[in-house]
Amino acid sequence: MLEFIREKLKGTFAIIIVGFFCAVFALWGVESLFSRNAAKQAVVTVNGTDITEAEVANAIQVMRQRYMQMLGGQVDESFLNDKMLRQPALESLISRQLLGDHTKEMKMTVGATTVDREIVRDPTFSRDGKTFDPGYYKERLRAARISAVAYQDQLREQLVLQHLQQGISGTAFITGRQVADIARLEAQKRSVDYVRFPLQDTMKAITPADAEVEKYYQEHPEEFLTEEKVVVEYLELDKQGMLDTVLLDEAEVRAKFDEEAAAFKSSSERRAAHILIEPQKDGSEKALLDTISQKLAKGEDFAALAKKYSRDEGSAGQGGDVGYTTGETFVPEFEAALAALQKPGDVSPPVKTEFGYHIIKLLEVRQTAMPTYEERKGDIEKQLRQAKVVALFGEKLDLLSEATYSAGDLAGPAAELGLAVKKTAAFGRRGGAGIAGQQKVIDAAFSAELLDSGKNSQVIELGADRAIVLRVASHDLPKPRELAEVRADIVARLQREQASAVLKQKLETLEEKLKSGTALADIAKQEGLKLQQLAGKTRRDAGAEAEMVQAVFSLPQPGAGAVVADSMPLGNGDWVLLQLTAVESVQPAPASEEYRQVEQRLAAAAGNSDFGLYEQGLRAAATIKRRAAEPEPVDDKP
Repeated sequence: MLEFIREKLKGTFAIIIVGFFCAVFALWGVESLFSRNAAKQAVVTVNGTDITEAEVANAIQVMRQRYMQMLGGQVDESFLNDKMLRQPALESLISRQLLGDHTKEMKMTVGATTVDREIVRDPTFSRDGKTFDPGYYKERLRAARISAVAYQDQLREQLVLQHLQQGISGTAFITGRQVADIARLEAQKRSVDYVRFPLQDTMKAITPADAEVEKYYQEHPEEFLTEEKVVVEYLELDKQGMLDTVLLDEAEVRAKFDEEAAAFKSSSERRAAHILIEPQKDGSEKALLDTISQKLAKGEDFAALAKKYSRDEGSAGQGGDVGYTTGETFVPEFEAALAALQKPGDVSPPVKTEFGYHIIKLLEVRQTAMPTYEERKGDIEKQLRQAKVVALFGEKLDLLSEATYSAGDLAGPAAELGLAVKKTAAFGRRGGAGIAGQQKVIDAAFSAELLDSGKNSQVIELGADRAIVLRVASHDLPKPRELAEVRADIVARLQREQASAVLKQKLETLEEKLKSGTALADIAKQEGLKLQQLAGKTRRDAGAEAEMVQAVFSLPQPGAGAVVADSMPLGNGDWVLLQLTAVESVQPAPASEEYRQVEQRLAAAAGNSDFGLYEQGLRAAATIKRRAAEPEPVDDKP
């Protein structure tokens, strides 16, 4: 899992992860993702454009959320801390800025119909997770305080970047010889006999002398220190927590509703389903369209035919249902054909658009009606509260800074602002739970300015909707642990080290015997151990024997009469003596699934490599100014 995360934190994948900004509605105050007004401190300037601390914090938050989703929640969120995510998040923002600037220079864009199609396919705007609902789309944007134009612009920018990446990656090519060679290597099967020598068995026979234990303790004092730890007290401002403190007057809610009612215009909404057939070079799509039309004429189920024939993957699984439209959601040809249908159940002849041929069915017609006051009251209250919280948060942020600047503790400012003084559990420089997992908090708590001074920190923004002021309540310095306390640990270390050395020397001798002609079965019998086999393993086989499998494929193929053998330690400390017994060469057919997967993987790798070189070229030509406070600067030149 760790290697998976480390790999994904690099390159194109990290850029794409941060590219999900415009679709993230789970984060409160999502308007911050589209604004550079909060936390204006520039971390990096790219060709004259600032990337602010707030943007980096939001990128980290989005990255953390996406990785938690990808890993199914099977990782401690504190592991994905700010320190781990900050640099890749920042680099992805730099890359997106460079790429975005470059697409503007090339005047790249996508059409309104493409943007509309992506919105319609997005389950975020569906009440049931399947069907696009224009009314719900507007509600979601209103709740997030994002205009439709702003959202579409952000989505358009993301789609342009995707097209740029696809355009560059798509030009990469690989040869059939390369695919065939890699496919053959990956399909190769190897078999091995081995004998396992458990470390624990050897450790049991080793008893380190007291003098050895004492010597190790004296020579490695740094290994037996308690961890330096601090306990932090802090005051926290949190937009989400402030929502419940905002009081609304019924007249405010009623006035907002009356404003919406005055602006509301009733319209007719039509719910449609379609079967999309893509054009073919040989014109064979016309025969397929005729076949589908004939089946519909005979009364066959439209939804079943859509699932079987439609090339629109987003709607085919729902029987072709693409939701409601007021006449502006789909491309003009589609809307015109839908409007011509008289009653629910009517089906159009094939209609040609830029996406292919559509057979359209009218599912339902309804008139939009202004929701009642009671129906809108909850959403209006939420909108008004959020608007007030944004202003209140800014005011309290200024008050928090002023109240804590010269205060000797946090109790006085807490009483003044109506906040509670919170306290963390003790944590070290690697962080801890809650806010102690954030690198900004760790850096402040262990800074020379705060560590033993009793001073309050400056305001630390943990995101666009959360800020704290902290002080170090207690500081425990590292101190030596008593020998009696660590004796058992030292004994175990010495036993392990000595047992590993004994096994290494022993297996080197046994490996020579094996290569000299002694049968591995005889060696196993002499040692009182079991001879085991791994049969027909490929390079990609995982499981408990993955370490051995990798070692087996690093061995040369056996020549005539030669014994190919090796000895190696395993991750748990055990050693194995192994002998390669068979190598089977397999050449997957070009039509096979194995061959296709190799081809796709090599093409993706070549495409990502080309795109990476393209981005490096942009970095080399760019002016990127990192602020001195930015940790661990990265050389932007390739």
